[in-house]
Amino acid sequence: MSNILEHMARVIQDASMVLSKTREETGCKMIGIFHPVVPEELIYAAGLRPVRLFPYIDDFITEGDAHLQTYLCSNVRAVWDQVIKGKYSYFDGAIIPRSCEAVTFLYQTWKRHNPYPFIDYINVPWKRSENAIDFFAKELGRIKNDLEGFTGKEISEDSLHNAIRVYNRNRGLLRKVCELKKAESPIISSTETLKVVMSSFILDKEEHSGLMEQLLAELSKRSQGPRAKVRLLVTGGCVTDARLWEMIEDCGACVVADDVNNGSRSVFTAVNDTMEGPLTALARRYVMVPCSFNTANADRFTYISEMVMESNVHGVIFAINRNCEAEKFDYPNLDLKIREKFDLPTLHIETDYLTDMAPLRTRVEAFIEMLNAKGG
Repeated sequence: MSNILEHMARVIQDASMVLSKTREETGCKMIGIFHPVVPEELIYAAGLRPVRLFPYIDDFITEGDAHLQTYLCSNVRAVWDQVIKGKYSYFDGAIIPRSCEAVTFLYQTWKRHNPYPFIDYINVPWKRSENAIDFFAKELGRIKNDLEGFTGKEISEDSLHNAIRVYNRNRGLLRKVCELKKAESPIISSTETLKVVMSSFILDKEEHSGLMEQLLAELSKRSQGPRAKVRLLVTGGCVTDARLWEMIEDCGACVVADDVNNGSRSVFTAVNDTMEGPLTALARRYVMVPCSFNTANADRFTYISEMVMESNVHGVIFAINRNCEAEKFDYPNLDLKIREKFDLPTLHIETDYLTDMAPLRTRVEAFIEMLNAKGG
């Protein structure tokens, strides 16, 4: 593993320490966000650091269930559990989107307990029409005003354009790395790619982009890996536990494409602010993020179909959190359409925070063995 990849892996493993140290050294205020539907550029343009919220895989849920229903997504409950235990003490606030049921429930709980100075809520439209984009641009204008009130500084158009440039550069570099795993003999593993993307949720975007350029230079000199005999697409919601990706690779497969919040959904398109104002451009880009809670099933199928064809996929794994209702509603129809259109085998596994990988491994191994018997 390269030094850059090792550094990114440590950043994820020690995220709390890294962010606490950054907060202490720079004094930059940090805002936590859920899901790839919150326009981070708006927060960045306000002089704040947006940080994606995902649970640290290091502690059982012991206090969060006193505030949130236990039938909600365990990843969200784990984040809240860690918030009230003080593990996110470096945050100054959070922006909660109207998204999946669990995150939507969290806003009222967070606001009521008010552990941070700034708590806001963003209405994410469930359609992609021009009316929806216009609505979302106005909603971003409201968030902009709230952020200006919190910081005491105006968010100028120049600062928004600069933030868009910074984020477009980072997403472009991330897409280049994600493209490398599609090769017949990938030079980067799916687990390494996951850690590259997730480290971008923690590090400053300019810093991360600098690391990405070094990484791409390193990878260009790396020898080809073994041929990916079994090529998989993993689709789900928040599949943040790297142990799942490692287990799939240990079983002899390569995840050459993904449809998850902490993967392709976060990096798949840029913001085009050359033809319209920055808020409208941000609204147009973010309303297209293909999460299950804001995307029609037909549009999700189109998005997944393109990845299946582009990446020469041999099978699809639906890795869905046990209590993720949005993904579970989409699953039956997506599963049927994929099998009918592409004649591809599929596997549905239930994940969970701190899930036991052994039972999942048994099923994944059998699935991969079946694909191997079919010749990939």
